[in-house]
Amino acid sequence: MEFLSKIMKSVLSRSGYPLVLIVGLSISACGGGLPFPGLTVEEVYNLGVGALEEENWGDAARAFEEVLLSTGFDRMPEARLQLAEAHFGGGRYIAARTEYQRLIDRWPADTTAVHAALGVCRSLKELSPIPQRDQTFTRQAEITCGQVAAQFAGTVIGLRASELSDEMVNRLAERDYNTGSHYLKRGLIDSALLYYEQVVELFPDSEWAPWALYRMIEAFEMIGYVRDVETTQELLLGSYPESEPAQMLENGGQ
Repeated sequence: MEFLSKIMKSVLSRSGYPLVLIVGLSISACGGGLPFPGLTVEEVYNLGVGALEEENWGDAARAFEEVLLSTGFDRMPEARLQLAEAHFGGGRYIAARTEYQRLIDRWPADTTAVHAALGVCRSLKELSPIPQRDQTFTRQAEITCGQVAAQFAGTVIGLRASELSDEMVNRLAERDYNTGSHYLKRGLIDSALLYYEQVVELFPDSEWAPWALYRMIEAFEMIGYVRDVETTQELLLGSYPESEPAQMLENGGQ
């Protein structure tokens, strides 16, 4: 109702309509009539921008949806981007991703498409669950954010996408590392080594790669593979000399 009152005030200030008519319009709107009676498309857009700034996500989304259904508005890409931002702000990440992608598909050469590309990346990142759950969205986010980072390398958007891609890489690596540790605790050495090796091979730049090597040393020691212990120690110290696991190894495992 607060959002609706702003509409009524705007109509009243411009039109000079009798109060009874304004009340009638308000009742009609509350009862499912026109959502923005008496306002131009530009005014509805501005109301949406105001609602977005005040973090009234639902009100903002309704305003921009109305704009996109209208004709004669020459900033449709901006309205689509704002609608996506409203969905994102309200935690509706699947809807946000859809709107960002629609903007890219329809107006690929518009300047807003750059921001929409990062928006798709951000939405997938927010859909990424904790490491214990299925990581389908995490993998999609890692790939998408990596593509945005490469496409807009050297820009603020490219740097942000790169950061998000790295975050997703770490999450995927953590998932495999935790799985390996689960097997190691239960004495299933072969399975543990398989997952640790996967961390090192697929995510060598992640924070979990040196930890995976450290646990591999532990696993090889458990089954008496002295040569593999030595080889893995050399790999850890040579590839990640500044890492905490390397420092622990040099200090005798403490």
